[in-house]
Amino acid sequence: MNEKKVKRGETVELKISALAFEGGGIGEIDGLKVFVEGTFPGDTVLAYVFKSKKNFAQARLIEILKPSENRIVPRCEYVGTCRGCQMQELPYDKQVDIKKSHIEDCLYRIGGFKDAKVSEIIPCKDNFFYRNKMEFSFGYDADKNFTLGMHAPNRKFDILDLKRCYLESEYSIAILALVRKFAKEHGFIPFNFGNGEGDFRSLYIREGKRTGEVMVNIVVDGNVSQATIDDISLLSSQLANLKSVADGEEDKKIVSIYMTKVISKKGVPRSDRPYLLFGKPAISEKMIIDEQTLNFDIYPSSFFQVNTFQAEELYRIVRDFAVEKSQGVVFDLFCGTGTIGLFLSKHVNQVIGVELVEDAVKAARENALKNGIFNADFYLGDVFKKLSEIRERPSLVVVDPPRAGLSEKSIIKLNEFSPSQIIYVSCNPATLARDLKLFSEFGYQIKKIKAVDMFPHTYHIETVVLIEKDF
Repeated sequence: MNEKKVKRGETVELKISALAFEGGGIGEIDGLKVFVEGTFPGDTVLAYVFKSKKNFAQARLIEILKPSENRIVPRCEYVGTCRGCQMQELPYDKQVDIKKSHIEDCLYRIGGFKDAKVSEIIPCKDNFFYRNKMEFSFGYDADKNFTLGMHAPNRKFDILDLKRCYLESEYSIAILALVRKFAKEHGFIPFNFGNGEGDFRSLYIREGKRTGEVMVNIVVDGNVSQATIDDISLLSSQLANLKSVADGEEDKKIVSIYMTKVISKKGVPRSDRPYLLFGKPAISEKMIIDEQTLNFDIYPSSFFQVNTFQAEELYRIVRDFAVEKSQGVVFDLFCGTGTIGLFLSKHVNQVIGVELVEDAVKAARENALKNGIFNADFYLGDVFKKLSEIRERPSLVVVDPPRAGLSEKSIIKLNEFSPSQIIYVSCNPATLARDLKLFSEFGYQIKKIKAVDMFPHTYHIETVVLIEKDF
């Protein structure tokens, strides 16, 4: 029996030679791959091995002995401790190049597509302050001090007390600071998931990037006392008067404040009950693609792409792929709140959307009415089961599945409809490549591949692929 080349508990020196998507850098010891989070190609590091298997090992970074020449000083002081922005220590153009290579590597290695190339990857024009939604958690740090911020990596319950974050806006940080100060002064007790005690769970901040309207949602346990609710109402009045003093953010203002009670009991499905404390029940937002503008109302539970401007770029690619041929009926599967289908509606005869989440389907129908769109119908249900009930024959199918991708039975069912074109929108290059391989077995060929960087400084990337079948 062969001994392991690298043993658990060892401290090793490594030269990082490659990047494992979402898994950190890769070094080698006697041919064995060692994965080290927080490292990049070109780094020489000292690392502690915490897992050792026959074919690979995982190690925790101790020290960077010699940094890669590509490393830069990150803008955010929490990069080493938060890990929300895993790639901020690389120049942005390098990040984009890595993501493009990752898509092509997955298509080749998993899908077997030797010549598949990404023709274009659209970078994010503003790669800081690009998010329109952030969630911050109430909690404690390792020393049991009150905190309001992000979950610490590799620690299940510790919360980093973030004073700055460059992902949403300067105004969102001002909101965070006011809530933190008020919480400390009034003795707010974070909810403890271990024993079920405490009141405060999280703080959501949502923005209309085109409208400047902001929503604050304070999420509390369902057993919160009336005295604490009174404190939250006082906090709400202070938030309503908070102005942004940051350059370029003068028009931002809080127009909606909620308190949401979480009712959670063992053996009973969780329910969230929002209570409007101030202002409008929803914030408004616009999305614009060339001459087409759609208006949306965003409620506390609404799904909305978190990077508004890059979502517009994503939908523009889908539209451009779709209108290359005249389209009759279009299926929009995993349609969410219907955004893709609504943008396609003016270019096709009919849109049929299918989505499993009830609130999303309700929002999709409301969005259609709000924008005066009457050739788009949205149905609630599991995609595979719903496909068995639909009698229309699509010329185009758009799929935008979750990270797990499509099930094999869904791909087989789609093939029975024999659409001449399928547009696959993917947030996971690995499952995308797997699914495209199966589609190819039914005669579909890749025609175009483009990508959109929705989440700068992270490993995530959105890919849009057009596949066609000749009849």
